[in-house]
Amino acid sequence: MRPQTLLPWLLGAAVGTAGWMQGLQWRSAARVTEGRDTEGQVIALENEIALLKRENESLRSLAQGGGEVKVSPELIEFVENALGFDFKSNPQVHRIAGEELRDRIVASIEARYGPHGLDSRQQAWALMGLLTQDDRFAAQLAATKSVGARSWFDEQSGEGWVTDRFDPQAVPDQAALIRALCRILIHQHYPPAPGWPGDEAALCREAIHHGAAMAVENRFLARQALGTGFTGLTDNAEARELMANLPAFVRGIATFPSVLGVPRAGRLMDQEEILSAFHKPPVLTADFFPEHEGIEALPVELPETTGNMLVEESAGMLGLKLWLEPLGEEFSKLGDAWRGDRFRLSATNDVDMHLTWDIRFDSEKSADDFATAAADLVSSLAGTDEPPAIGTAVTTPEGRKITLLRPAPDTVRLLNQVP
Repeated sequence: MRPQTLLPWLLGAAVGTAGWMQGLQWRSAARVTEGRDTEGQVIALENEIALLKRENESLRSLAQGGGEVKVSPELIEFVENALGFDFKSNPQVHRIAGEELRDRIVASIEARYGPHGLDSRQQAWALMGLLTQDDRFAAQLAATKSVGARSWFDEQSGEGWVTDRFDPQAVPDQAALIRALCRILIHQHYPPAPGWPGDEAALCREAIHHGAAMAVENRFLARQALGTGFTGLTDNAEARELMANLPAFVRGIATFPSVLGVPRAGRLMDQEEILSAFHKPPVLTADFFPEHEGIEALPVELPETTGNMLVEESAGMLGLKLWLEPLGEEFSKLGDAWRGDRFRLSATNDVDMHLTWDIRFDSEKSADDFATAAADLVSSLAGTDEPPAIGTAVTTPEGRKITLLRPAPDTVRLLNQVP
């Protein structure tokens, strides 16, 4: 059945249900005794009608494939005043069924990297030990953005989305809409440049934009607390459990814009320097760690490799810290000595993938310390009892060879190859 045919049926069903429920309420009310509190009955009835109206809007949205959400001028004005510039065109915000949101986010994540781009990265991240072969980066990252979400911004279209349970009168939903509006406004003035800037640069840009949007959202919530006594958002147990069960790499990528992007963007907004950051955001994740702000990476030149190159990228200080995280916080701090890295995935045929990852450090001692920690992780990846010596290959259960090398005093190289 076509949407335009389905819509009248759905709306008629919703209206009919509303009338039936109202009839039951009135019939029940006629039988109550005079001593019954009629005010409570009226409030309950009003709540029932409000619920039916929201469900009616949800049905309309589903029948039309997503409906437009009317954004109040007050919220638009709040966002424009907070960021200091105006919308170039009316912000587009759509409504979508909650169960469909994750699929849309997955498609957006996959589209960011282009054809086969994410597949090659996922293979590389698995060979590096950031993911397992069973992990699915796009689906897992999408889950962090969709479980319990009230809104979402689509980087590909520059438009916002809210779920079918969105309530324009609820403060948490208004705050989530403000976050999406901020992303739309920033996107209108500072859209992504053509081409892919690199994984690190794209993540840094996301952290600045998302951080600024969340900073504005927090200001709105603070104003609501002063004006109406709103005490804050409730904890989302489902989202918290999801995060706890994710790989450290996915969890770190998902939380980076909030954990490190929000304080950085908030400070820049207070200093009236946020527009400069929108125009030229940082390109290194290391730059978001306060003790490394302003850091410059040292060049890393990978050796020539055989086969066809599928992807060459940087994991950055963030990726290195997340790689070390399974060893504990003390070892994760070794990532502070990062000064540059580069990994390459190449293939000699459809199944034989070869990974080379070079990490450069601030000193030879830091490289020594990292090599010791890396040997423990390599031993875990290969399922061996003893950490391998530098230059000694260990064989994984799948028959692959993992080797640690020292091509320079300040550099450690990880090889994961087919013999």
